Amino acid sequence: MDTSQYKALFLQETEEHLQEISQELLQLEKKPDDPVIVNNLFRHFHSIKGMAASMGYENLAAFSHQVENILDALRNKRLTANRTIIDAILSGSDTIRAFIKLIAENKPLNLDTTQLVSQITSILTKEEEKSALPFSPPPTVQTATDTGAAVPQKLSLPTIIKVDSKIFDNFMSVVGELFTSGSRLKELASKSYPVEFQDAVHQLGKTIEDLNRSVITARMIPFEDLTRNLPRIVRDMCKMSGKEVELVIQGEDVKLDRAILEHLSDPLVHIIRNAIDHGIESPEERMRLGKDAKGRITLTVVRQRDNIIIEVVDDGRGIDLNKLKEKAVSAGVSKDELERMSEKELFMLICIPGLSLAKDVTETSGRGVGMDIVKGNVESIGGRLEISSHTGRGTKILLELPVTISIIKVLLVSLDTELFALPIAKVLKVLDVERRDIKKEQAGYYFTYNGSRAPVVDLRSVLGIPSSAEDEIVSLVLVEIKDKISGVIVDDFEEEIDAYIKPLSHPLTKMHGILGVTVLGDGRPVFLLDPATLVA
Repeated sequence: MDTSQYKALFLQETEEHLQEISQELLQLEKKPDDPVIVNNLFRHFHSIKGMAASMGYENLAAFSHQVENILDALRNKRLTANRTIIDAILSGSDTIRAFIKLIAENKPLNLDTTQLVSQITSILTKEEEKSALPFSPPPTVQTATDTGAAVPQKLSLPTIIKVDSKIFDNFMSVVGELFTSGSRLKELASKSYPVEFQDAVHQLGKTIEDLNRSVITARMIPFEDLTRNLPRIVRDMCKMSGKEVELVIQGEDVKLDRAILEHLSDPLVHIIRNAIDHGIESPEERMRLGKDAKGRITLTVVRQRDNIIIEVVDDGRGIDLNKLKEKAVSAGVSKDELERMSEKELFMLICIPGLSLAKDVTETSGRGVGMDIVKGNVESIGGRLEISSHTGRGTKILLELPVTISIIKVLLVSLDTELFALPIAKVLKVLDVERRDIKKEQAGYYFTYNGSRAPVVDLRSVLGIPSSAEDEIVSLVLVEIKDKISGVIVDDFEEEIDAYIKPLSHPLTKMHGILGVTVLGDGRPVFLLDPATLVA
């Protein structure tokens, strides 16, 4: 794994440990027999050693271990703290600081610590040190200067500050309101105000955009931050179910908006739980089927343009479509409706509340609660859920999510006087075409674009808005969903804007194909539409 992205955090946390070490050593001089101080010092050096090892700084990790040995001897009463020992620990912390300086400057970690390590070894092996009186005249101990370490001579502040995530949420809300106010000013300035005022409004808009980018960057964290506990969760689930499962996570360094990750916590656990409880067979059954006794769940994260694709794939028994249809009929779905559904639509029946294919109800699943929650959480942040499966070979759950939420670029389109928004990330092209160029076939309408047929839907029909007089020229928005191009007919194209998207509140969350709402500068609310739902 590439650790370079964590370097700044490593430097900051190590500096915090060194600051604490300095304070604790000053206290140890006053209370040499205080076990709490000794334990705190041991914890700080141990943490530095562990972080250095995980980052690949082996020289630093090895040296920290040497200093840690002295503190371990103090903890176990093999040594008694005296000035010699405290001076040695201080020199050790200064040497670590010198290592940190080299790391920050991207220089080789070639400090000569031989003499200090030798003296540490001597302290640990000399029996007379055990009976030495505290603060007796010390023998010569190598100083930090001798090792090339820089003894701090001035006050300094850390370059990285830990901030409560709620502060960034508040920032995002404030920036969103600034976008709304900026849009209002822009609209007013375009009417009758002097050019100087229009230039000032334009500059204000650029400043707000820069602020937005900065806040979003601060909110972006690696996917790994969410999945740290997932292997433990899988282990516990396997212990309860008696199954053996290997979890493989790929793409953990992909970064997402923290707000997106917060919505993924429950969905991921539900998906993994379903895979273990209902997908992965028991070791005995897998052996009978010619599979490895240990099942496999692969969680993959990749970025595609402005979207994040998360795939959870298991190699279990898969979903029995016939059984799924039977359960759907019991849940109220008509047989005629089932016959008209595509395979992709049939698998999505799993998300019907209360529908479960489980034979038994366990402590963790089987009551038909789960995939409907997954679907709701994913769609609430402008994402999309897709399920595919092959009997005997396993199931794949795909989540398509935006990299960030709240403020996105949208294209405004109109139906009469009503405005709607489409995510620019999904819009491939807008064009005016002759109505006769939109052809009809049994499956519906299509438009030929670059030699390929692109399915076409009328936004009026999708939203249930009565049709107006049909013009010879049609405004067509081409959207790209999973590398497939489709067309959406609208009355007209409006402008492209940065929109602050607010989540829908109940009962509007039940509206099909609506991702959120934004408010224009003149106060008009505009719904953000989900292109994938429109063309499905």
